Amino acid sequence: MNLKMRKHFIATFFFIFINSYTFGDESKINRIEVLVNEDVITNYDIVQRMKINAILNRIEVNDDNYNSLLNAVVDDLIIQKLKNKKVDEYNINFDKSEFDKYEIRFYSSTNFEKEELENLLTINNINLNHLTELLETELKWQKLIYGLYLRVTSVTEQEVNELINKNQNLSEEIANEIVLQKQLDIKSQKLIKDLRDEATIEYK
Repeated sequence: MNLKMRKHFIATFFFIFINSYTFGDESKINRIEVLVNEDVITNYDIVQRMKINAILNRIEVNDDNYNSLLNAVVDDLIIQKLKNKKVDEYNINFDKSEFDKYEIRFYSSTNFEKEELENLLTINNINLNHLTELLETELKWQKLIYGLYLRVTSVTEQEVNELINKNQNLSEEIANEIVLQKQLDIKSQKLIKDLRDEATIEYK
């Protein structure tokens, strides 16, 4: 199967399974489902993210996994709202070069070509802005976490050595970066938990 045929097959496959599954009453597409402080999450937002996640993770939405996927999507959207509010407080921005580099890393991690993924989103009636907004939020959040915690986060020689002992192929520099990122991820999760505890979240 050549590349063109493979892309067509993938696009057709996702179009069939996503659009054959009922995501909800179309008449309720703009209904508010969750309030996060004063920010709203609509039925439309949830449907769009459900489709995006299904495509990115190459999973079929069915009766067995629908509820768990739905709960995960709602949780993701709540966290995105909380992140957006926090980065706005710190006036976090980025330039085109920063976004382009982040976007390249994103597509590399998904094993999708940009054009291929955009075609999949389009034929599944997904607004490309939803993916762009997600990437923008994650980039800003990454910059916020680095700005808040990078200078006060330290990596010990013992932590680096323990990681290298588990994987002899790692250089000291890479091991140091991995340990540092794990520590920053922990601080990120702690901040998200704090924001969630402080937020007023109302399910409609």
